[in-house]
Amino acid sequence: MFCYTGRALPGIDFFDLDYTLLAGSSGVAFLLRGIRRGVFPILSSLFVPLYFVRYRFGLINPEAETFSFSVLRGRSRAVLDELAQESFLALKGKIYPEARELIASCHSRGRTAVLATSSIRIAVMPLARELAIDQVIAASLEFEGERCTGRFREPPLLGERKRAEVLAYLRDRQVDPAACSFHTDSISDLPLLEAVGRPVAVNPDPRLRRIARLRGWPVLHLRLPR
Repeated sequence: MFCYTGRALPGIDFFDLDYTLLAGSSGVAFLLRGIRRGVFPILSSLFVPLYFVRYRFGLINPEAETFSFSVLRGRSRAVLDELAQESFLALKGKIYPEARELIASCHSRGRTAVLATSSIRIAVMPLARELAIDQVIAASLEFEGERCTGRFREPPLLGERKRAEVLAYLRDRQVDPAACSFHTDSISDLPLLEAVGRPVAVNPDPRLRRIARLRGWPVLHLRLPR
């Protein structure tokens, strides 16, 4: 349980990324770009639909699963950084204009904008810089020297794990969760939504939309320009 003590500090606005600030998946774009470049085998594409469906319906338990991707093993940090930049260029036009406005509003009120995402850090950093995000909470890949082992340093931030990581982040900074917001599209993020003072559903999936309506949470509908 988080225990807040001391002087009140400005709140923090936390944001999920995929399908919240962005009309797409940073992880999928990263993988598909690697396939097109010949960095990853084409059979890697078979993994994407299954993982996406399990994630969207909150069926992944990060504590019970071992997260390692053999397609990443042996890839150099430089090549993975290049893939991240190339996938960012493909996704840049899919950033919701209202997402930029949300982050600008956060900054104008003296608050910190933090990305709390289930995607991998290396894939989201170019997007975070484009969006003027202050800090990123995300799982990192493990490297030995300059080569990826294919393993994660920690499991991806899903469900309860994302909640625990964000609360630890706040505890380290002596910030009350009640002074914070979290914006997300996914029912898998329900634990964190319930932990902050202002939960916001953004383009919510059906289960989250139903819960948001029942609890009176704000619901935002972000769209790309036609």
